[in-house]
Amino acid sequence: MLPTMKIGDHDITRLIAGSNPFTGKSHMTPEVDADMKAYFTDEQAFAMLRRCEEAGINAVQSRGNQPIMGLLGRYRAAGGSLLWLATTGKNLTTFDEELDAMMAYNPAAVCIHGELADELYMTGMLDRLEGLLDKIRRKNVPCGICAHFPEVLAWAEEHNLRPDYYMASVYNLTQPDRSHDVNPTGERFEDSDIPKMYAVIRELSAPAIALKILGAGRRCADQAQVKAAFNEAFASIKRGDGVLVGMFDKYCDQPRLNAEYTLEAIRQAEGI
Repeated sequence: MLPTMKIGDHDITRLIAGSNPFTGKSHMTPEVDADMKAYFTDEQAFAMLRRCEEAGINAVQSRGNQPIMGLLGRYRAAGGSLLWLATTGKNLTTFDEELDAMMAYNPAAVCIHGELADELYMTGMLDRLEGLLDKIRRKNVPCGICAHFPEVLAWAEEHNLRPDYYMASVYNLTQPDRSHDVNPTGERFEDSDIPKMYAVIRELSAPAIALKILGAGRRCADQAQVKAAFNEAFASIKRGDGVLVGMFDKYCDQPRLNAEYTLEAIRQAEGI
């Protein structure tokens, strides 16, 4: 197994598989979305998740909704053993209902959705975060906060919210002044965001999971660029932090390659 980080009582590998490719959310183009959706039948999804386990990855992260919960449930029924890091819905009005539903699928931990935390920040309601964390704690699972704005995570630290972990996007896709980009997704990936989020991650008191380290494919022109992004991530985060990477294995064995890059990056950054 790959080196691990601690979330609650769980030893989670410092490379975690993301779920967006399974539902065709590429953050790239409609064509890439369609390619992912067509490829990831249950059979292909199960095969890739098994390759994740074979490569030493022990956890997958996803939204706590369908169809992904059903997919993970079927994978476990077929013998899969990946731990599930769940993310809540984006809407305060359905938060309780969705949290109750995901408990049936035995999450190892539950994180407040990044877009929900961002919305609370932009509307001046970050004081709601503590109550949402308490709702998760009452389910007897570790709780986390995700955000695209570094300010959200800094605020949580300043106000001593004490989540069990954080999830931090190195690209701020929620920034309002980026809503009319020429990119087909309507999102703009600004490399200037990256050092800002890494700087905050290094100051967090709880383990952090960095996401979008590959820019949703924008930093994947070749394997040298992918490897460099892993090296940058592990050189920029703390010991005991990890990364979350969506994997689309149609064209290459991304679980194996990403596991190799993770191990090498950790060795370079931490001398182990």
